[in-house]
Parts: sequence; C-alpha cells; structure tokens
Amino acid sequence: MRASAAMRPRQKGRERAQCASVNSRSMEKKSVLFISCGIFQEELEYLVREKALDVKVLFLDAALHVNFDRLKERLIRALEEQRKEGTELKVLYGRCHPEIMEIVERYGAKKIDAANCLEAIVGREEIRRLDAEAKTFFLTAGWVNNWESMFALGKEDFDFDFSSMFGPYKRVIVFDTGVIAIDEKKVEQFSKLANLPVERRRITLDHLVALITGL
Repeated sequence: MRASAAMRPRQKGRERAQCASVNSRSMEKKSVLFISCGIFQEELEYLVREKALDVKVLFLDAALHVNFDRLKERLIRALEEQRKEGTELKVLYGRCHPEIMEIVERYGAKKIDAANCLEAIVGREEIRRLDAEAKTFFLTAGWVNNWESMFALGKEDFDFDFSSMFGPYKRVIVFDTGVIAIDEKKVEQFSKLANLPVERRRITLDHLVALITGL
C-alpha cells in the first residue's frame, strides 16, 4: 500500500506534463490558406456562408485558365506572397498547367486530387459516365459566370475563335446545385455560341467538400 501511495504524486505529475504537451501542440497548429481558381468561388462562398466549410481562401482570376504563362506567373506570385512560417498552403486547382505539381511541391503546398474543376465538383467517374452517353461540354456555376471573360482573354492573347472547338460535342450539361443561382441568359448565350442543346443535372457539393476536408 505504501508503494502505491508513493506512486500517486508522480502519476499526477505525468498527467499534467501530458496535458501541457497536448496544449502546446494545439497552440502550435498551423493556419491554413487555400489558393483557389476563381471557378470555384460561387461554390466555396456558399459553403463557407452555410458553415459547411471553415476555410480562408484567396481566389485567382478564373480567366487565367486560358493562358499558361499568366496562370503560372500568378500562381507562383500567390504562393510566394502567402508563404510564411506557420501557414500551410493548399491549392484548389486541377492539372490546369503542365508544371502545376512541380510548382505546388516547390512551395510545400498540397493540391486536391482532381484533373480539372469538373472532377472536383462531381467526381471523375461521374464525368466519364456522362461523357460516355454523349460527348459533353460541362458547365458549373463558376463556368457560367466566367466563360465570357475566359473566351475574351483567349481571343485577346491568341486570337482564338472558341466557337470552332465545339464540333465533337453533342450537348452541354449544366451542373445545378439548386442553391447557387445560374444566370440563364449566359447559359442561353453559351448554347447559341456552341450550337448545342442544354441539359441540367442536379448535384450536391458533397464531393467538393470531401476533397477539401480530406486535403
């Protein structure tokens, strides 16, 4: 009994030391900043507003997507400016630049596991399934809001006529969350430009949330 009693103060001391260690680690937890393509802005702002996500996000212009040089320069600048001790950087882009993984790894950042914004929203298998039905051009809320500026930049930088790229496609599918407004006039204008019929698919943002929280 005496041996047991003598051990008690030391046990409490170890418990206090363990608690102090846990508290210290909690205090040292890194802040996290997401650097995101503006194509996700509508969805992410909604998820933050509805408290489905608690994240700090820096959005880059979605139109950078059409110019590799501008995209690379702006992404590197954002990573340089935001890189500081105690901040963990996470990148919400697809493989939108051939060097994107090298760039992300150079700055010790992490990137979501998605080849493009469409896979990030609904998943790789769903995109493949729908495309197997008929060759499809997909639009999210972000695409609906940004396609005009993206196409205008492509025209300005490369004199590219985007109406010429829709030959292989049979339809346009708009992914509709039901909670983020879709500008129907812009959808109609896109349909006319592409000369393609438009279909709707109701989706949730569960896949996007899972990608982000799992990163």
